[in-house]
Amino acid sequence: MKKTVIYGASFTAFILIACQPTAQKAAVSEKKEEEKKIQVKKEKKKNLAERFKIALANQDKWQKACSNPDQIVPKGIDVETFRKEMMATVKFPEGGVIGKDIKRGEKLFGDPDKGGRSRRGNCYACHCGDPRILACGNIGPSLRGYAKRGIDPKDTYIRIYNSWAIVPCSVMPRLGYHGVLTPEEIADIVAYMHDPESPLNK
Repeated sequence: MKKTVIYGASFTAFILIACQPTAQKAAVSEKKEEEKKIQVKKEKKKNLAERFKIALANQDKWQKACSNPDQIVPKGIDVETFRKEMMATVKFPEGGVIGKDIKRGEKLFGDPDKGGRSRRGNCYACHCGDPRILACGNIGPSLRGYAKRGIDPKDTYIRIYNSWAIVPCSVMPRLGYHGVLTPEEIADIVAYMHDPESPLNK
């Protein structure tokens, strides 16, 4: 009986000793994984700070003027001069401001089949558009029924290309100015927005 107890106790001790290195390895592995995650986060934060620093250093005079907490044109900046200089940056496509590929315009605006999001235009982040898409932003005005408003397509084009040519220091991204969209792509978005048969205008 004693032998059985001794053997049993010995076997249990053996199992515990045998399993200990495995448990220690797992703990060390988890710790390393956690340290790795923390390091990745630090690197991302550092990279973001560096990119922000570079972006600040590369600001043109108008971006510097608009980089203020109020996001309005600060005192000492002539608004008309501001608009003229921004207007001079707008490049128009050879085929005119109304493009021919409405389907591409819809995809760039935000394709309904992909939840209304586009990595290029991403208009739904700030605006409502196609009535079928309920999730939309409210930073900018709703664009539903846009074609019925009597807005000149050229003005629409300019707003998308460089919104500051219309409203200095506007929070709307300057998609053409920064090369996010080409003039031809913007023209296709304009076609989508102004076409009476567009889902946006239904």
